[in-house]
Amino acid sequence: MLRTLFSGALRSACRLPATISVLPATQRACFSQLIVAQNPTNVLPACSLTSTSTTQLLQLLPPAPATTTSTRTVTKFSLIKGKRKTSKAVLKRFKRLDWGAWIRTHTGRHKKMFKKSSALRRRLRQHVFTNATQSWLLDKLVTSFWRRPKHYIDDPYAPYHKRPEYFATKGKTFKV
Repeated sequence: MLRTLFSGALRSACRLPATISVLPATQRACFSQLIVAQNPTNVLPACSLTSTSTTQLLQLLPPAPATTTSTRTVTKFSLIKGKRKTSKAVLKRFKRLDWGAWIRTHTGRHKKMFKKSSALRRRLRQHVFTNATQSWLLDKLVTSFWRRPKHYIDDPYAPYHKRPEYFATKGKTFKV
């Protein structure tokens, strides 16, 4: 990229009007070639790598863009009321079960299906749990409204909302 910037600056320097003086022959020692413009009286050096010509080239270059730092696209608080905001991408890609786990589909499950075996295609139709760290981060990206259990009519995930085999998520039984 630097080579392109310098060559572009050199080209634009060679197109400048004839008022620019020709550099002395001692500064052209690295390359003996000369660029002859349309007018044979205007002879400019092709390249000279001394300090004076390098500074002249750098002055001709456009300013380099500042290095960009990575930014998060999550709006933690709204600008109007200052309330926490929900990341819509999380709601689109993940589903939170009532016992706190998040599930998602496999990535690339619709891509190049003709290459995949039937067993792999069956596995790609299944959902995957996120691990504890991912679930914790996803919980931070949504508000408390989305962390509360939701009840939908004919919910296909209804059997997965309960986890009675694990002691921490087991429902309480009432003795009468």
